[in-house]
Amino acid sequence: MAAGAHKSRYSKHGRSQRAWRERQDVGTRQTRPVFAIVCDDTRTAPAYFCELQRLYKQHVSLRIVSAPCKGASPDVVVSKAIYELNELKKDQGDESNVTIAWAVLDLEHEKPRREQAQNAKRHAESEGVKVALSDPCYEVWTLLHLEDTGKRFEDCGKVLNRVKRAWKETFGQSLGPKAQADFSKIIAWRVKAAERAKRHLKNKDQSWTEVYKIIEDIESIVQRAGTKAKDSGKNQVAG
Repeated sequence: MAAGAHKSRYSKHGRSQRAWRERQDVGTRQTRPVFAIVCDDTRTAPAYFCELQRLYKQHVSLRIVSAPCKGASPDVVVSKAIYELNELKKDQGDESNVTIAWAVLDLEHEKPRREQAQNAKRHAESEGVKVALSDPCYEVWTLLHLEDTGKRFEDCGKVLNRVKRAWKETFGQSLGPKAQADFSKIIAWRVKAAERAKRHLKNKDQSWTEVYKIIEDIESIVQRAGTKAKDSGKNQVAG
């Protein structure tokens, strides 16, 4: 790789990232755990995680990053996640602070893509980045909020069609453009979706997703943060 290649790949994102860091209160930055979640699509998964961010904003900061470009390869997404993790560590400036990065990758059904995703996962984990795979795609996670199935889907379009049908049956209205869907309608069902996802993964069903691991990772940090806040409050009262 040429000396300037890495920098140029993310130069368009640089300004927004710096702006994000500058918007954070310095005291908050030093105390709140920070998650970077890098998605391999540009809108749908980021929209869901933005809804999640609203729930957890008091205890954690979620840095949600769309794919650097439409149709980004697993290697590009993982490289971006590694970059984000390193930047967050520098920004936190204290090894005691929690900084975690996740890459969200679709396996799809094409053999080359599946091999790329598995290789990218190994690379990511060697660099300290966690990876959540979905077979065939992220929309399996959305579907599991609405319906419990581990059936095989021929492609991601079939999963989306199933999501649209389940959404219509559940809410009596169409999903609409998936990136603009109101995920606040299903976010409260994330625990149920996680239980289903774990079971399908354990059973080695034909469709599955590891996105639930991100939810559990965040919630474990939130719970610890809540416990610390309560303990701190008790100490202040005692003092």
